Amino acid sequence: MFNCLLIKITYNSRGLPVRSYRTIAAHELMLGRGAECNVHLPDPRLSMHHAVIKQNVEGHFVVQALNGELEMDGALIPGTELAYGTRLMVGPYELKVEPAPPDVDLAISLVLAHRMPDDFQDLKARTHKPLAGASSFKRRLSIFLAIMITMLGLVLPLMQNLMPPVHKAMAELPFGFDRIWSPGRISASHMHFGSQCFNCHQVPLQKVSDKACMTCHRDIGPHIADSALQKNTFNAAHRFIGTTRCAECHEEHKAPHPLAKQDNGMCVKCHGNIKAIDAKTTLSNVHDFDSDHPEFKLTFRTGDAATDVERIPQSDKARLVEKSGLKFPHYQHTGKVQGPNGIWDVRELSCTNCHVPEGKEMRFKPLTFKNNCVSCHAKELELGPKDLKITVPHGNEQNVFNALKLYAPKQFSSYSDNLMKNGCAYCHEITESKEGSAQPWRVAPLRINQDWFSKAQFNHGAHRTQQCISCHKVEESESSADVAIPDRKSCLQCHSGNTPKHKRIASNCMSCHNFHHSHYADGLNPTAKLDNKDVDVLLSITNKPNQ
Repeated sequence: MFNCLLIKITYNSRGLPVRSYRTIAAHELMLGRGAECNVHLPDPRLSMHHAVIKQNVEGHFVVQALNGELEMDGALIPGTELAYGTRLMVGPYELKVEPAPPDVDLAISLVLAHRMPDDFQDLKARTHKPLAGASSFKRRLSIFLAIMITMLGLVLPLMQNLMPPVHKAMAELPFGFDRIWSPGRISASHMHFGSQCFNCHQVPLQKVSDKACMTCHRDIGPHIADSALQKNTFNAAHRFIGTTRCAECHEEHKAPHPLAKQDNGMCVKCHGNIKAIDAKTTLSNVHDFDSDHPEFKLTFRTGDAATDVERIPQSDKARLVEKSGLKFPHYQHTGKVQGPNGIWDVRELSCTNCHVPEGKEMRFKPLTFKNNCVSCHAKELELGPKDLKITVPHGNEQNVFNALKLYAPKQFSSYSDNLMKNGCAYCHEITESKEGSAQPWRVAPLRINQDWFSKAQFNHGAHRTQQCISCHKVEESESSADVAIPDRKSCLQCHSGNTPKHKRIASNCMSCHNFHHSHYADGLNPTAKLDNKDVDVLLSITNKPNQ
């Protein structure tokens, strides 16, 4: 949403210019002779919706022709960028970009440059007159309808909101008189009480306050886990008023569209100049995925705790090493491979032999030795000659040593060394224990990444038409340290930014990101409730006059 100062220039009877000023706050300005246009120009030479002024993905203001013509320097144009001093013709009107005051984003002036020709007035004078006596009937009908419309659209709704007895009586009914003021359909989540407007519009002729929202949404948690960032984002950094109202991001009367805004503008409002929100941030400014989105950051586990993670940008190739504790060459597990039963045991392996999808989003089942490895690698756990062969259990090292002590006490040392160098070491990183330790060696703990994009979301189900190897280049991977996660350049082959491009799908911020992952943040108490005093403090700025 932007603020535009509209300056209309007319001429009085003495031929002197008269300027009228009006400030319009809107997502886009529609110019035309239609009554619903933001800039209404009552001239029959204009289309109902002639042109539109809006912001492009870079944040610049542009004007585009819709059902009419735009003329600039004597040539017809489909549209142009609006900068200070730009002049163009919108039908018979001249549009000029004026200097913008500090409190508005754009200032334009409109003046009727080409008046209607005289033959129009002559044609109007020669137009046939209406049927005799019809005017008096029309007058009486018009007065009656005007009274009815005033009663239904103004008097009765005002009585319901301003007279307590009427208000109390209407509260028992399934609908109210003020429902006629509704600008659009109520969302499904608010349908059960939305027929009574005063449930949300508690003060007549004022915007819905956050306190009205908190009447039901008392259990809502913080939108951003960092309390200081939440305060900066929703209060001090707001452009036009002291704080951001709930209804600025959650727009009602827009059904069937989502209640929460899904456009890039809400994200770019802060992330387009992120330093203004948080001066200490290390994030880059972002306006569009296609133009200036930074390289993806991958999440690597550095310890056993859930918080032991490190995020590394994909541009830092030297640090993109996964230390999972495994030895796994992907190239030996794709296509035709040699099985464990000799040269005639040839098996065809695909990605889904190990990575088994489940659910509509195609999450993957966890890999286990029993389900995914034992059919080919059971012999790695077998020890001794054929007639005295023993099989140690897979899992905890202590169970392995206990099995050796029980079934082969005399060969414990040799069998243990064999497992350390060949058996367990075939797939796992092995570390020798310190002298005097109860266990001669240990298997390195597994730290397999389950979520590479901890600050984003990815739906494999939406990409089921693509082959795995089109994004994950693993055919030549010889080490489990290799990272086969696609980068931004790979995604841009099929996805564009907010605007669709040839053979590329438009993808906005919400395609991959939730709002600050507020519902997944660590340390938040989901059962915490807001007290009345907290709501009052929160709304101390919102309830100021003229906001």
